[in-house]
Amino acid sequence: MPRSRNASDISDLSETISEPESVISFNENVYFNMQNAAVSTTTYVGQARQTIEQLATNQCRWIKTPPSVDDVDASRVLDAMLRNAHGTGGETSERYTACAICACPEIHDQVNLARTWFMYLLWPFIAGTRQLSDLISDQATPTIEDTYGSLVSASSERRSRFRTDVNRRDGYRCVVSGLWDGPHVPASVNQGFVTLIGAHILKRAVGVFTMDRAHTAAATWNIIRHYSGMSEETIQNMERLVDDPSNGIMLGHDLYNMFDKLKIYLEQTEVSPQENEYVVREVGGRAWIHPRDLLGKTITFRNHDAPTRNLPLPNPHLIALHAGISRILHMSGASEVFAQILDKYDEAAGGNVRNLKSNGDPVHQLSSMMSALFIGASLIT
Repeated sequence: MPRSRNASDISDLSETISEPESVISFNENVYFNMQNAAVSTTTYVGQARQTIEQLATNQCRWIKTPPSVDDVDASRVLDAMLRNAHGTGGETSERYTACAICACPEIHDQVNLARTWFMYLLWPFIAGTRQLSDLISDQATPTIEDTYGSLVSASSERRSRFRTDVNRRDGYRCVVSGLWDGPHVPASVNQGFVTLIGAHILKRAVGVFTMDRAHTAAATWNIIRHYSGMSEETIQNMERLVDDPSNGIMLGHDLYNMFDKLKIYLEQTEVSPQENEYVVREVGGRAWIHPRDLLGKTITFRNHDAPTRNLPLPNPHLIALHAGISRILHMSGASEVFAQILDKYDEAAGGNVRNLKSNGDPVHQLSSMMSALFIGASLIT
């Protein structure tokens, strides 16, 4: 794709519009609107909300999906993105999201923008939640060699150290339930043997997606950069950070499953200035957290291994991104649609989804599913 002189500053939403010239024009409009100090973020948000309200009444608002799978309401995707922008990345994220929506004057532009976020932001986070290729090891921690092997370049030493470091920092206890990791239960505590899991806040399936700067990976991470508020330096270092203690928390098995599937998340408290204090939340639809008294619990992270080792606390930007994506998937209805697509593919593959060939690229993975299901109207325009 040709680059304009401001391309390094412009969010590459890539597939929002199919023609390269239109993509460049769209990106420039978003960038210059963001830089326009004469228009407040509140004004842009108001305009974006009007656009979404109008789209919600239009019969052409649907993102087409496979037969027997629910289509996606583009207005719900845009609305969920806008509503969760500030909580995920602050005012900059909210301004970026509103400006992107405002840069889409036509219905087909708005649907294409929602499709881009559906494909390039939401799907990569879902792709790692299903065991498409025996992604769970004997310790129930994600391994990516089978499906994502071409993208994994983090050292084996760093990966093997991840659980040990996070466990030591969190005091060998589940940060939500308080249960002790089996080998470290004090003699005075009456608790059965429990093996805690080192949960990646940002999934390895997403983190290693940065290793190969292919077109789709670049699109995904440009969106993440603008939406999450993470610095370019953080994103460029994600290969190392994905297995850093700052990207991990210790959880019991059931809580790990729900956290990994983006059904539960941690919300930073508003009453405390401490960045390491969070409240346990769950997405709607059903009760995901058991026992129920854990819902709404306030937890505070600290390094239990200090002063022996200076282990970093969980990165608040990563926690906020995990929380934002969790809420967006539920509010937009995308999580249900992705589940239907995965189930349809699983059925078509005879219950053996590992036959999927995607070259380690989550976006191509979904495209491969579409092809396998003989979809005439692909999600990729």
